[in-house]
Amino acid sequence: MINTASALTRELLFGLLFGGSSQMDFAMEYLSFFVIYSEGPTDQQNKRYRHFKTLDGEEYERSELRHFLDGEFARIVKRKAERHPATEAAPTKIGRFTVEPGYELDSNPNYNMIARCREAADKEQYHNGCDDLLRAYIGTSSVRGGAFIVARAALPKYFDAPFLFILKCDFEPKIARITDEESLVGQVDMAISAKSMKSIQYPHMPEDGMLEPGELKIHQASHARYFEEFLAFVSYEQSMPELVASQVMGLVQEYMEQKYQQPYDSALQPEQVLQAAAAASAAGGLRGIGGADGDEGVEGEEERARYEGNPGMNGAEFLNGNAGVAYGNAGDEGNAGYPAGYGHEGGADGAWTAQQGATQRLGSGVKDHNLAYARQQEEQAYEVWAASDKRELQERWDHQTVVEAAQRIVEFQPELEMKFRIDDTFVKTRLADYGSRVHFARMDGRYVVLLEGDSFQFDKDFSPVELLYPEELEEVVKRIRSRNREEG
Repeated sequence: MINTASALTRELLFGLLFGGSSQMDFAMEYLSFFVIYSEGPTDQQNKRYRHFKTLDGEEYERSELRHFLDGEFARIVKRKAERHPATEAAPTKIGRFTVEPGYELDSNPNYNMIARCREAADKEQYHNGCDDLLRAYIGTSSVRGGAFIVARAALPKYFDAPFLFILKCDFEPKIARITDEESLVGQVDMAISAKSMKSIQYPHMPEDGMLEPGELKIHQASHARYFEEFLAFVSYEQSMPELVASQVMGLVQEYMEQKYQQPYDSALQPEQVLQAAAAASAAGGLRGIGGADGDEGVEGEEERARYEGNPGMNGAEFLNGNAGVAYGNAGDEGNAGYPAGYGHEGGADGAWTAQQGATQRLGSGVKDHNLAYARQQEEQAYEVWAASDKRELQERWDHQTVVEAAQRIVEFQPELEMKFRIDDTFVKTRLADYGSRVHFARMDGRYVVLLEGDSFQFDKDFSPVELLYPEELEEVVKRIRSRNREEG
């Protein structure tokens, strides 16, 4: 009785707000009917089309097509679509006309094609606008033969401006009709069905009486996406998996920026390394790179030739082999207390100062290069991980970092699922449960998953496990460790 009263109350409120019942009664204004013929293999299709007829509202009401499409327009409008669908292959999506900042919708060519049909003043203008839509459609790849229908229908209960529906029914193979006792069935050529019909609705109506003029709704159950393809200037929101993946990679980037806070170059270029080495050499401090006497200069030339002739050697390899010995005083033994032996006698203190500066620059260059190399390697590892279909535990972040990252995602998607396998066991839970009800750990070199809860529930099949009186966790850990020692 309560449910019935609630339903009556909703119906009454709807009637007061909009008048009448909640049934959607569309009034057809114009409809164009085309047939697409597609011949030959997919990659070499010969596509052509034929315009059968354009109907006005009165002609449509008298036609057999009305019975075929009866109820389809209301079904299309009521079909729910998530702005961020649960899967990338969701059949129903919300598309938005792509518009540059500061420009209006009429700067979008796809919007203009649809607008010409919605604003056509007579049948001829409407047919011409629909013809433009069809020619854009058959220009896409993998178009199948079938009926292409463009209908303009108003919903007077809510709006004065009409909706535009673009419908495509592929020809159905192996459709037969029963004939007589002799032949039994007869082949039906060019058969179409509303069951697998693809559709585009403009504008999108997310709620009754509410329009989104910058959006349309598209529906196609087929795995092929060519019904989206011909609207090249319409964009679609990311699916939930894509959105979460983007958020996770954004968190990874933040982590990397915090870990490698110093600005860096991706690599020291060979000429930069040689210039720094030459500067140190001129100060007399770098082994074998243009030293004060001729022998060291010859050795320096050999080192330079070795570096320049080996494209595979990076700056770090070159500097690590030389920069470490860049110390010592170019002057006398007792001068300033620096070790002697790396310059010629009688050198000035200024030579040491120049040598020290060049050496410090080399050391800094090696450090920057090593940081850059480490960051590059870590970023590549993250990219490989993100692109993999089957991913393993990366063991890169600590528990608190993961908890904080998960919380930032859960703030926007509190019911987001987390699914994983540990060996052959599949676990499905919520990301919000990580760190509070779901825990990952290591024990004796193996992974452990801990699940917390207040109760167990078993469905369908019986098992003796349902009779268990659980042990304390400490006892389970002892038993596992004892087993591991025996097996080890």
